[in-house]
Amino acid sequence: MSVPDTQPDRQPDRPSDPTAPLAGVRVLDLSRMLPVGAMSQLLADLGADVVKVERPGAGEESRSFGAAVAGTTSGHAFLDRGKRSVALDLKDPQGVRAVLALARDADVVLESFRPGVADRLGVGYDDLRAVNPRLVYCSVNGYGTGGPRDAEPGHDLNYLAYSGAAGFGGSRTHGPALAGIQVADLVGGLTGGLGLLAALVAVRSGGPGRHVEVGLADAALWSLGIHVSGWLAGGGDQGPESTPVTGATPSYRVYACADGRHLAVGAVEPQFWAELVDVLGRPDLLARQHDATAIDEVAAVVATRPLAAWLELLEGRSTCATAVQTFDEVARDPQFAARRMIVPVPDAPDVRQVGTPLRFDGRAPTLDRAAAPVVGQHNEEVLSARGLDDATLAAVRTWGPPPTTVPAPTSQEEYA
Repeated sequence: MSVPDTQPDRQPDRPSDPTAPLAGVRVLDLSRMLPVGAMSQLLADLGADVVKVERPGAGEESRSFGAAVAGTTSGHAFLDRGKRSVALDLKDPQGVRAVLALARDADVVLESFRPGVADRLGVGYDDLRAVNPRLVYCSVNGYGTGGPRDAEPGHDLNYLAYSGAAGFGGSRTHGPALAGIQVADLVGGLTGGLGLLAALVAVRSGGPGRHVEVGLADAALWSLGIHVSGWLAGGGDQGPESTPVTGATPSYRVYACADGRHLAVGAVEPQFWAELVDVLGRPDLLARQHDATAIDEVAAVVATRPLAAWLELLEGRSTCATAVQTFDEVARDPQFAARRMIVPVPDAPDVRQVGTPLRFDGRAPTLDRAAAPVVGQHNEEVLSARGLDDATLAAVRTWGPPPTTVPAPTSQEEYA
């Protein structure tokens, strides 16, 4: 399928801060769920014009994540801030035709289908490269291509389990533990973002377009690389409570306080351990920093006082010991406030969300672009001037604007 020869030249950018690092970069996001959603959020935060393609009506799964807020959900408000939404049915030839038109003047295309699915839909790398040879096409999927598990479905927990990461943590008594954050998803998204920016630099230096791929299981294994490399070098047991970072020593643990709160101790270097045992009133433990039999002794001391009392004693001391904070404490924390990590939502100043961790010349990017869109909000704006035939434009108008209700979760097998 091709786009018409009458396709106009590159469309105007969406207005953005011209000083933003990625101002002028056009991103077409065909993905669903967290890994690429987080990646494209950061690209949008940095000034890229991100057009997100969603299913008509329901949109994508992030619209059902979290609490209701500002007419949508907290998950969608966070992941899709600053993006534009185009609702297209990729199982309809008219929807594919619209994607090809969008790809023609995009710099980057993102997708998260299982290997082979984008090709079957007609929006794979070869399809889009045919209309834009300088395109950077980034695929983030579960297990990558070229192995026996290419088509296997999965989620973050599966990739952590398969890569050995889940079995590395936890405890010997209770086994593996849930990480609490989607490690493979986020590491995969971030490494994919690094790869696509590297490819984009090469393209802008005169090179051809590139297909960048990240398998989330590979990303999980890479995140564990320093520990797996130790095992490969003959380092012995690398399971729960066998290394400092999995709880084998008293100097890198989480301890319960008298009030049920917890103190995280990361006193890896000798000077921090020396300060800590002084605060604990146990200077006799100085030589036992790596002695697993001292864990219970430290735990018994920490359990004698509530968290607030320990924090008062630790104030001004270099111990690498911190409170395990609740979300309420994080939201009021002066460090995060100074770093602008809790920010108001554009167009909804009474709603707050997490900002971006990136800083340029000591300043955070300006997050004053539009709030997360409703499904298909920008169909007309984005597609009306791209030389599409009347039948395709009629279909595009049918697919948007969307209903205003928050959709229920839907199966991610739909495009498999």
